[in-house]
Amino acid sequence: MTTPKLAGIDHCHLNVDDLAQAVQWYQHILGFTVVEELAFWNENDQGPLTLEHRHANVRLALFAAPGRSKGIAFAATGEQFIAWLSHFEQHNIKTVLADHGVTFSVYFKDNCGNSHEITSHDYALLKARLPRVACGSHTAKKE
Repeated sequence: MTTPKLAGIDHCHLNVDDLAQAVQWYQHILGFTVVEELAFWNENDQGPLTLEHRHANVRLALFAAPGRSKGIAFAATGEQFIAWLSHFEQHNIKTVLADHGVTFSVYFKDNCGNSHEITSHDYALLKARLPRVACGSHTAKKE
């Protein structure tokens, strides 16, 4: 059985104590800026606030929250995303599918309990091909 391909890492989740100070640090020190078209995800400080490096090759999702960060979000094309859903099902890995209105994500845990995600920005393709998932909702796909 062949493992499906990943397109790279879409973004890394980071918990920060003070969101405004973290944004300032990432902007000043590492050259990140807020991704304006995704800023609505942080309405009411519920996170994430997505930052992108000036070369548009790295994204961070900042959450104003204490404790451990959430893990890696891998990037996938729409076709790769669908292949991953099948791959997880074949391996009986519990997943949670989410329609974020502009992207789709599938959430899963590794064998140590670390949470990870695969995200696809091929929204139109996935919206047409995936089972109905309410926008913004998380639906368990596999028990």
